Amino acid sequence: MNTRKSGECIREAETFAAVHDPDPAHACQVCRNALALFDQLRDLHGLGPGDRVLLHAAALMHDTGYGTGAAKHNKASRDLILGQKLTGLSIRELMMIACIARYHTGPEPDPDHKVYRDLKPREQERVLRLAAILRIADGLDRSHAQSAETIHADQDGAAVLIRVVQPAAYPDDIAAALRKGRLFEKAFGVILKIIAE
Repeated sequence: MNTRKSGECIREAETFAAVHDPDPAHACQVCRNALALFDQLRDLHGLGPGDRVLLHAAALMHDTGYGTGAAKHNKASRDLILGQKLTGLSIRELMMIACIARYHTGPEPDPDHKVYRDLKPREQERVLRLAAILRIADGLDRSHAQSAETIHADQDGAAVLIRVVQPAAYPDDIAAALRKGRLFEKAFGVILKIIAE
């Protein structure tokens, strides 16, 4: 996808989120967190610029299903996203975005899950890796207080250390990110450590 089309796609995702997400500031913070992790861990995940666009759009739209209630908002987000047309994206890429958003919380991807089962194995692997990043990014704003000013992520052998600069202590955000980081550990075969600074 070229730069112009990817920019249009993201603007359309932002517009969609502004209409459907009751807390767009949270979505923007999660998006910042996710893109920071993606950019700083390129050697670990091995994904490219097109995957970054998928993560960016999914992060912006991950909570758009909240209008149906909190309990199954992740599935509702998936279904709402599937009904959209985003510039420059194929149907399969839209399916991937919908799945990445769906797996920001709740059960991990399963080959029998709706939509995910229709993706090719390579696409499922990309969804798994991007959803693993999104889960941590979402956990880091569990409080919806935009507590992470900056994020520094480094890989050291079999461990990934994420240092989160917070203006005030938000231990629940760190705890949530660690809890949601289990998929990340599974997807990348690493031990995840997250500390607040």
